[in-house]
Amino acid sequence: MATTSEEGVTTWVSVSPAGLWEVQRKWIGQRKGGDHTPLLGSICKILVSLQNDPKQNTQPQTLNKTEPVVSSESVKVTEHPRSPDSVLQVPLDSWVLLRMGEGHCDIIEACLEGMRAGETGQLTVNAYQGNFKPVCSDAHSSQSENTAKNGQSNQCFLLHLHSFTPGMESWQMSPTEKWGWALSHKQRGSQRFSKGDIWGAAHSYCSAVKLVITLKGHTRDKKGEHLEVNKCGNQDSKDLTTQNKKEEMNTDKELIVTQVPTEEEYRTMKAELHSNLSLCQLKLGQPAKAKDSSRKATVLDPASIKAWYRFGQACLQLEDFEESRQAFGKVLELQPDSASAQKALKQVNIKAKEFNSKLGQRLSKMFM
Repeated sequence: MATTSEEGVTTWVSVSPAGLWEVQRKWIGQRKGGDHTPLLGSICKILVSLQNDPKQNTQPQTLNKTEPVVSSESVKVTEHPRSPDSVLQVPLDSWVLLRMGEGHCDIIEACLEGMRAGETGQLTVNAYQGNFKPVCSDAHSSQSENTAKNGQSNQCFLLHLHSFTPGMESWQMSPTEKWGWALSHKQRGSQRFSKGDIWGAAHSYCSAVKLVITLKGHTRDKKGEHLEVNKCGNQDSKDLTTQNKKEEMNTDKELIVTQVPTEEEYRTMKAELHSNLSLCQLKLGQPAKAKDSSRKATVLDPASIKAWYRFGQACLQLEDFEESRQAFGKVLELQPDSASAQKALKQVNIKAKEFNSKLGQRLSKMFM
């Protein structure tokens, strides 16, 4: 949640491949008028530069006033690989195009949400010092503890927004458009997870969940009939033809969405998102959140082996041994030859025995 001081400095916490960052933003120069700012899907033309002296309230020296305005026609978004070695994930001192909602750089997107064309914001970035202890269990583990050691903390940048294309608030989008964006976020999350960008993957899955939640009551049956119900309780299929022709862009290719999901597709998608998010949360050392996410996945899809296994892992980390034992038992019901679940059950019993032994020792000392 962002907070704004009396001096006009806005502070929030953002995500990058390297972990969490505390960001402070203040405006440079006089603010523009109007309420037209980038929205979901807007393509923004931006210039980012490193500010050597944060006390100087000056515009970026590399600004070119003859730079053409970005257009919605034949625009190709600038693609740069996300890296834990970069704070803002974009090259400095050159014009780049960024699409709002894709989460390429959470820090920049969060700042652009309140900017108007022609404005410049000063961003001061520091490694987040909150309570956070990631679980470093494999090659995909979080790198957030190393952010302050990389020499990247306490940097100051200038972000200039030249121009941007129209976008939409989520409430303005049709169910088909929301479904398209949710699919895009899910695929992007899987790509980031495979590359070890756990924070980025979690951010993408969360973005997808937020959109999917709003699709409740806007599904169709298997015959293709739209099941959206209006406030009067009647079926409402108006504008469905228009909705079915919408197109959305994906990170690697164009993703064409032709219709709203069926109820089964909706529940499956929602279950997979919560399950995937729980895996990210486990790797980021957030077992309580992982337990909540995986529980939601098991309710939506009781036959999901992955969701039950992750629920068991989260409960084990929280020392909820009975729930953990039941979860791994459920995995064995669904997949009797699961070696992972059998091994996990043995681990639960060992941990529970150690816990009870330590608890007994503490209680005996209290009554000595």
